[in-house]
Amino acid sequence: MPADRPVTLLRVVSAVLLMVATTLAVAALGEWVLIPSSAVRDVDARGVTHGIAALAGHPRWHDAAVLWALLSGPWFVYPVVAILGGVLAVRRRITARAAVVTVAIGLAGWGLGVWCKLLVERPRPIDAVVEVGGWSYPSGHSTNIAVGAVLVIALVRVIRSIWIRWGATLLALSGAALTAADRILLGVHNISDVVMGLVLGAAIALLGLAVLPSSPAPRSPTAPTDTASP
Repeated sequence: MPADRPVTLLRVVSAVLLMVATTLAVAALGEWVLIPSSAVRDVDARGVTHGIAALAGHPRWHDAAVLWALLSGPWFVYPVVAILGGVLAVRRRITARAAVVTVAIGLAGWGLGVWCKLLVERPRPIDAVVEVGGWSYPSGHSTNIAVGAVLVIALVRVIRSIWIRWGATLLALSGAALTAADRILLGVHNISDVVMGLVLGAAIALLGLAVLPSSPAPRSPTAPTDTASP
């Protein structure tokens, strides 16, 4: 994780400005490049069609997809990040400040993802398998799962066990991939919505971690051992 630095007003403002700029860039890319593109619209339409067809006639897969949509929402992702950060802080693997900052980055990503939707106001696909409110671009689930995955991967880097580190990293990446596929299979998002949601979420989390401190807790100094002979 990045070296520990004081949380100054300048760093907070810098992080916020970078996150906002990234959100505006993703919104502009969607509004002026992706959504107007006939090639992108064609890919999006085929993705929704094939996704819905894959679940047709498979009620168990449909139910599993709906269940995963509930489990991969921000109401689940960010409590997991908060609990992991809290446990690591209690065990003195990271500072309490780092745990708070990590959660704050996650909540900022959640809010900016919602704001990006309001800027673009892209309607959802009309053939969705389930009814979902709100706008389509970028995918909120994809944005939040990407933010959460990056934060989890950053947090577990302080764990000594390589198996736990790599296992948690694999689970985080698998969860992000599964969530992206789930949104397309349910027909509630276009492929471009999902891809840009992942890009936005990962970018927000990486920028936040780069500017704000999120570091291992300092180890207690140990007294030097006197090895000199009497």
